This record gives sequence, structure tokens and C-alpha cells, in this order.
Amino acid sequence: MGKTKKIIELDDKAIEILAKQAKLQKRSLKNYIEFTLEDTAKRFSEPSEEYKAMMDDMIERDEKGELKLYSWESIKAQYGR
Repeated sequence: MGKTKKIIELDDKAIEILAKQAKLQKRSLKNYIEFTLEDTAKRFSEPSEEYKAMMDDMIERDEKGELKLYSWESIKAQYGR
């Protein structure tokens, strides 16, 4: 897969935050930004095979009437919130 260069502008505070995160991961700032953007782009792409299988199972269970759903209010009441 090819690569494309782009010039981006970020404010100084954003660069400072990203630089700290890069250091925590023992990466250069450039590498950290590239990694983060590529990882985010992958999450926007087509869902994984595992996710598709899980959703197919949920749909099948729903169609068979085997899927139990809970309202947000009942969950909060159950856990005392």
C-alpha cells in the first residue's frame, strides 16, 4: 500500500499532549501521530470478522426470541444508581 505525505497544523497544546503520550509509548512524536491516525482509520473501516459473527449471532437470537433485552432504567435500578 502506498504512502502519502500531508502537512498538518496542530496547536501547541495538542502537540505537547501528543508528545507526552508518544514518550510513554517509547515512540517518536511523528511515529505516534502516524500510528494513532492509522489505528483510527482502521476502526472506521469495515467491522472485523469477529464483530460480524457476533452481530449475526445476536440477530439470529433476536429472530428466535432468545435475546433478552434490558432497559437502561432497569440496569440503573439493579445496581442502585
